[in-house]
Amino acid sequence: MKQDDPELSDYRAIAPGHSLSKGELLDVITRSAGATMAVVDRSLTMLYVNDEYARWFGTVPEQLVGRSLTRMYGDAAVTAFMPFVARVLSGERVQYQRLLRTPYGFDEWRTICLTPWHNAEGSIEGFITTALDVHELQVAMDALRAANQRLSSHMENSPLSVFEMDHNLRLLHCSQRAVQLMGWVHVAGLEGQLLPELLHLSPADTSLLLALQRLQSGQESQNRAETSFLRDDGTEVHCEWFNSALTDADGQVTSIMALVEDVSAKIEIARQQHYLAHHDSLTGLFNRAAFQKQLEKALDAVRDSSAGSVALLFIDLDGFKGVNDTEGHRAGDEVLRIVAQRIASTVRLGDTMARLGGDEFLVMLEHEVTRDVTDTIGHRLLHALQQPMQVEGRDLVIGASIGVAICPPLEGHIDELMNRADQAMYSAKRAGKGRLHYADTD
Repeated sequence: MKQDDPELSDYRAIAPGHSLSKGELLDVITRSAGATMAVVDRSLTMLYVNDEYARWFGTVPEQLVGRSLTRMYGDAAVTAFMPFVARVLSGERVQYQRLLRTPYGFDEWRTICLTPWHNAEGSIEGFITTALDVHELQVAMDALRAANQRLSSHMENSPLSVFEMDHNLRLLHCSQRAVQLMGWVHVAGLEGQLLPELLHLSPADTSLLLALQRLQSGQESQNRAETSFLRDDGTEVHCEWFNSALTDADGQVTSIMALVEDVSAKIEIARQQHYLAHHDSLTGLFNRAAFQKQLEKALDAVRDSSAGSVALLFIDLDGFKGVNDTEGHRAGDEVLRIVAQRIASTVRLGDTMARLGGDEFLVMLEHEVTRDVTDTIGHRLLHALQQPMQVEGRDLVIGASIGVAICPPLEGHIDELMNRADQAMYSAKRAGKGRLHYADTD
């Protein structure tokens, strides 16, 4: 080593009164630093190595000083580090990580630092190389990187949409499936915006916001919510949100994760099942069970308030059996659909209609029920149902007979009221059909 070179000999003064000389201090540093150290000139000759460096080669420093750096390492190693040597000899300070075989026969990661060595005139005489053991850190970083990659892969491949927010509910990240679910063209420019605002939820749909606020405040660590919103293309989307909060060591919320399931198909199936359970599949009117529920509510309201009335119109078609017998059941089904349409277009908004079964229909009036009203609506129905019906290219003419039962004065029991309306309808048929008859109040 050139002891007169400022780069190598000009280090800080030793504390006054200390017994160590500069040479002894250098020896302490190089022996105790826990790193391999070496000084190499421009010809790649080893000018100095410390004990730790020599230990890696199973020898002592004196055996390495004066040897060529390229001859000490194999061709593969030389090929790997020569680009870094070229950079340091051009004046650049270089640092990189490398996996090395230790003297004990196993591989570990080292951080290699190459620092240019300048002489008094500023020219580069060579470089100083140090290597520190960073194996545990590198392994931990690799494990963390692998874990992040796995997590990212799970997020992207999950059947659920994934949203990550900060403690203020600003979007940090979302999966591609989330972008598709929301109908966003891309996520660029959305990061940093408040997620509740990006969803365009209706003012009445507060379940998600309240759930997220409970996580923010620490009231809950996890919860769920349901939302419904419209995409820009008008598609209605129903979602179920599974939310959780991540907290730091002090218990403060740092981020919130939401896993979101698109339940639109389930909601639609549930709607269809509910519709089929309450409606006649042929005409779309209420079925018997659903109609009776509505009738029960109306009768309860009359009993509770002791005011108002409920009128029940029992409609049975005249001549329908002949249509089935001569034209076939397909034509008969079309007649029933036309009848339902004509009833719907004749009664008032808010009146309740049902197909009881076969060719029997029901209408319930519960608003502004008077004899004049029931007369008017009943005769309008008779007139509408007597008009010709175009079925499979032919005009078919039927009619209807209607029985009316009103509560009060009749008792407000469903079975009794329906039975009295049914009897009144048969009275209309016996009187010549195409008529409107009221149930006897006796």
